[in-house]
Amino acid sequence: MRLDNYPIFKILLPFLIGIIIAYLCDFQEQNRNMIFFLTIVIVVVSIAISTLKSYRYDFIQFIFIELSFLLVGIIQTDRKYPKSACNTDREGNYIVRLVSGPSIKERSIKFEAEIIKSDDDSIKSGKILLYYKHSKAVSQLTYGDILLTHTKLQRIRSPSNPNVFNNEKYMRRRGVYFTGFVRENDWIKVGHKPKYFIWEIAQKTRGKCVSIYESAGMKGEEMDVLKAILLGDDDTLEPSLKKSYSSAGVSHILCVSGMHVGIIFMIINFLLKPLDYFKTTRIIKTILMILFIWYYANITGLAPSVSRSAAMFTFVAIGQVLQRNTNVFHSLFASMFILLMRNPLLLFEVGFQLSYLAVFGIVIFQPKIASIINFRTKIGKYFWEILSVSVAAQLATSPISIYYFSQFPNYFMFSNLAVITLSFVVVITGVVLVLSSLIPFLSEFISKILTIEISLMNKIIVNIEKIPFSVTKNIDYNIMQVILLYMTICLVSLFLYHNRKKYLLLAGLFFTAFVINFPIKRIINLRIKELLVYNIKNCTALEFRCDGKTYIFSDSIKDKKDRLYEYNIAAHSKKNLIESTIIRLDTAEYSNLQLLKRGNFIRFIDKNYLIVDKNIDKIIKNINCIEIDCVILHNNPNVAPEELQNITNFKEVIIDASNGRYIIEEWRKYCLKKGFPICITGERKYE
Repeated sequence: MRLDNYPIFKILLPFLIGIIIAYLCDFQEQNRNMIFFLTIVIVVVSIAISTLKSYRYDFIQFIFIELSFLLVGIIQTDRKYPKSACNTDREGNYIVRLVSGPSIKERSIKFEAEIIKSDDDSIKSGKILLYYKHSKAVSQLTYGDILLTHTKLQRIRSPSNPNVFNNEKYMRRRGVYFTGFVRENDWIKVGHKPKYFIWEIAQKTRGKCVSIYESAGMKGEEMDVLKAILLGDDDTLEPSLKKSYSSAGVSHILCVSGMHVGIIFMIINFLLKPLDYFKTTRIIKTILMILFIWYYANITGLAPSVSRSAAMFTFVAIGQVLQRNTNVFHSLFASMFILLMRNPLLLFEVGFQLSYLAVFGIVIFQPKIASIINFRTKIGKYFWEILSVSVAAQLATSPISIYYFSQFPNYFMFSNLAVITLSFVVVITGVVLVLSSLIPFLSEFISKILTIEISLMNKIIVNIEKIPFSVTKNIDYNIMQVILLYMTICLVSLFLYHNRKKYLLLAGLFFTAFVINFPIKRIINLRIKELLVYNIKNCTALEFRCDGKTYIFSDSIKDKKDRLYEYNIAAHSKKNLIESTIIRLDTAEYSNLQLLKRGNFIRFIDKNYLIVDKNIDKIIKNINCIEIDCVILHNNPNVAPEELQNITNFKEVIIDASNGRYIIEEWRKYCLKKGFPICITGERKYE
């Protein structure tokens, strides 16, 4: 593969660089105008150069074209990803349009909506997430309904604890900034006007398919898996089942991907086979196939993997009608460019990255892996083909997958061998079930077969997860190590194709650099000594870190299986390879080489801390001229800052999330007046 042979790649590369620049930078209004003006100038100059019939200007024209697409990437991304919006929470009346179907949660029903009008101009437009209390009326709401809603919109905020999932950034990439809960009597339907007619039809089709499955007798886990595989709806899937599929390395089965779109493509191609005999009918067939593929993509929610597959099959269908062989790399680069031109922020979606990497891995590595063994039997060739595809896809996606999920499925080859064939059969059976829905006794029979297929698939996955060492967990490396690992993989593949030792030598150097990062990070972690106060609502969690270990004092967290620990602290511990010990905050005494606790007093390295809580009156009586470096306010202590200052002579204040707004404001004013540093956990953000 020579990249020089792919012109689309030459404009895709600067376009990708422009997207990344815009994503990382915050451009002011004057900068946006300047970039837009500069883009127009470059395009005009490039067109002018193209009129000059001389090879001397070809390179200059090439540079101008590259710059223009880089700037287009910046402009398009900046337009789709504004860095600022109204920061204030606001209660009021809003006219909104539902732009998604209902998502059933345990305590509410979630909709994505866009604001059409508000009772003032504080929030003029944009997407919001609305949570409605369960009711029959809410369950009947559909895409395109227009509602008059009274709610308090709250800004989705960045996490205030380190290394946890940044929901604010994730939702901002989707254009969603606010969320609100709507009480039972605080909304009324005032109309129905879908933004996109095709999307409404797709949503109704999805609902019809679900009704067909339910009528045929599908239910429970089997129904949930079927909806995920065929319709892209995994909202009702049990977390434990999702975890099992992930641990077995086949979580891609639970989302609509290229395999599913390919099966639909094959079925439609077969059904429209009679249109192949004439040129005019072949064109009609191609148009119908493309329309149906994209319609199916809309039914499944246009996930990145589905959009990629639909775009690639579109190129295949066009190539067939033009009687030209479509190069897979051309299709990949072209589909990526088209999808990112429409929405540049797809580049930062995990599904988009994994989908394209998997296909690149299969195209580049699979032929080489498949050629290692030459089976003579058809069955042997079939299973070796599946295995080689699985290994190729895993090789290409593992570095980025481990970076995001910190684990590696050790038995992915065995699980893929079993599940890929079964999932293929499940998709076919699921489509046949829909087609046979008009014949009740037949659809019920097919439903029973489908239930057995999915149940067998689930049992295989759960049993693979139970095998010892099925998954390696808590793997952590940084983005630089991801790049080093991909460089190693690319150079090894070049060595395999061209048999040049320099590629193998360079691969060894990059891999050595990748490995060296682990002990370096470990040494750095061992040297870090710090106090970290977590922001957990109505909870105190103090983490004292030294020598690669942490000691967490908390009034609410009991152990590492506690949900508060898993949601707020576990990610930070895993990211930094820290061994954590959880201790009750009311423990009278605790000590080690670096840490000493006596009641509410803590000595850590060379600083004295005092936990100030509701028992402060008893504590004050026992203070005998102890110099306190920092006070930590816990659970709304009833003490004036001036009184505590006179006794302890503190120099710094930390306020955690167990305190109310009144206490926070009182201490904020005092510290501002005295010039003392103050840390309020809820106001510290981690990007």
